[in-house]
Amino acid sequence: MGDSELERKLTELLDLKLVKWKSVPSRIQELKQIKENISISKEKEEFKNFKRLVKALDHPTRLDILISINNGASCPCELEFITELAQATVSHHLTILEDAELISRDRKGKWTILKSKKSNILDTFSRH
Repeated sequence: MGDSELERKLTELLDLKLVKWKSVPSRIQELKQIKENISISKEKEEFKNFKRLVKALDHPTRLDILISINNGASCPCELEFITELAQATVSHHLTILEDAELISRDRKGKWTILKSKKSNILDTFSRH
């Protein structure tokens, strides 16, 4: 959207008294500042961590896996049984959850033991 189109739409909003701000030029400056702040934020590690967290939670299977781990599932083979998914698929989901620091995987010989790192995220759904 070009500046002139934005200016036209903002003027219409202002004329209809649908907004609280008082002038179109000052609003455009505010919007430019918001845009710049978003750009700067994307470079910060906190934003990257938040993005990983959102990605991890934005898939129903990963939510099922997190709930299962919070309810006591402790190894990938149990998750394969619960989700009825192949080992490779479960492993893929576990990698995303681990990358978001929601779970940890500890090797004990040939076994992988899963632990929830932030169980309080799903407490509402996990414990019955």
